[in-house]
Amino acid sequence: MRTHALIALLGAPLLAGCSSGESGAQTPDTAHLEPPAPGAGVQYRMVSTVAPGQEIERCKLIVAPPEGLTVRADEVRFSAGSHHVVLYKTAYKQIPAETREGVRVDAAEVHDCNSGATAAWEITGVVAGSQSFGGDSFLGDLPDGVALKVEPGTVLVMNTHYLNASPEPLVADARVNLYTMPPEQVEQEAGMLFHYNPFIRVPANGAASARMRCRIDEDISIVRVQSHMHRRGVGFAAHRVRGDGAMEEIYANEAWEEVPAKVFPSPLEVKAGEALDFRCDYANAESRDVVQGLTTRDEMCMLIGPYFPRSPEIDNCTDAQGLPAETWIGSGAATCAETLACASAAASEAALYGCVVNSCAGAAAQVSAALRCQIFTAGQGACADACAGDADRCAACVDEACAADVTACQAAACD
Repeated sequence: MRTHALIALLGAPLLAGCSSGESGAQTPDTAHLEPPAPGAGVQYRMVSTVAPGQEIERCKLIVAPPEGLTVRADEVRFSAGSHHVVLYKTAYKQIPAETREGVRVDAAEVHDCNSGATAAWEITGVVAGSQSFGGDSFLGDLPDGVALKVEPGTVLVMNTHYLNASPEPLVADARVNLYTMPPEQVEQEAGMLFHYNPFIRVPANGAASARMRCRIDEDISIVRVQSHMHRRGVGFAAHRVRGDGAMEEIYANEAWEEVPAKVFPSPLEVKAGEALDFRCDYANAESRDVVQGLTTRDEMCMLIGPYFPRSPEIDNCTDAQGLPAETWIGSGAATCAETLACASAAASEAALYGCVVNSCAGAAAQVSAALRCQIFTAGQGACADACAGDADRCAACVDEACAADVTACQAAACD
C-alpha cells in the first residue's frame, strides 16, 4: 500500500511545538519578570533578534541543576511577536554536539531550530510554557504537595517561535520562572497533558474540524487546561468522556491567541477507563487548503494542562511501549475501507490528513487502529528494523503485522 511511503514523512514524534502568532514588533521590558528569590527556583531566559519579515524558531539547551527540580509553579513572560514559549525535557544528560538531523551546533547558545524543537532534539516531555505573553502559563500553580519533577542534570530545551511582521528588527526576550519546593514535601508527581492532533485539513475558503480522543487508563486529577490553535481557529471544545460514553464539556474557547486557561476550583477527576476528547473548529478565508504544520501558514490542534499523579503514557497519549494511542475522529461520511483506500492513494501528508478528516465518526476506532499500525508505529513496532532499510521489505512486514487491523477496518460500518 502507498501508505508505507508516508512512514518516513509521519514517523517523527507527534509531540510538537506550538507555532507563532502574528503580532507586530515590540520592545521587550527587561524587568518584566524578575528571577525567583534565591532558593525559591530558577529563571531560564532567551534573547535573540528577529529580522523584519522573518519567521523563525529558535532553541537553547540548558542543563538542570545537579540536585534536579521539583516545580510547584511556573511564570512566563515574552515579547510580543510570538504566542508561545515552551520549556521541554529531553533524554540527554549532557548537551549534544549535533542535532538529531546531524547538524553540528553550539546548542548551549541560542540557535535556529526552524524544523521544530522535536525534530532537532530528543524531546521526552514538557515542563512549562505559555502561549500568552501577558498571562496564563501551562503549569500555573499546582496544589499543595504536588510538583512536576525534573531529574538531576536533565538537559532542557527552551524554544520560541517568532514572526516579526514589522519593518523593524524585533528583540525577542523570553523568560521562564520555575518556582520549586523541597523534594521531601512532594506527595505526588505532576505530569503535563500535551495532546496533539496532526489530522487537520481545512479547504480553501471553507471550514473543517479536527477531533481526537485519548483513553485514560489510570485515575488522574487535572489542575487546569487550555487549547492551542492558529489564526483560523474559531472554536475549541474539550470533554471528559464517561465510561458509558456520556460527554461532559470541561473547556470551551474561541481564542487562538492570548488563550485563557481554565483552572478547576478543585482538580477535575478523570477515572480509569474514561477519556479526554477535544475538537478544533476552523474557518479558512484563504484561497488554498490549510493543513497541520509548524508555521503560521499551517494549523494546530492541542489540549494542554497539568495533572497528577503523572503517567508517562498520559502525558502524550501513548501506550506502555511509547507508541501512539490516540483515536482520531473524522467529521465526514467515508467508511473505514474508503478511508484506507484514500490513504493508500495519498501521495503527501496533506492528502492523508484530508482522508482522516473526511472519515466517519462511527468508524474512528478502526480507522485509527489501522493508521497507527501502518503509518505511525511500523506494525506496532514489529517492523522497525525492516522499515529502517528496504522499502519493499518494510511494506511486506507492515502488511503482515497490520492484517488484523486492516480486516477489522474493511468490515467496520459508520453507524
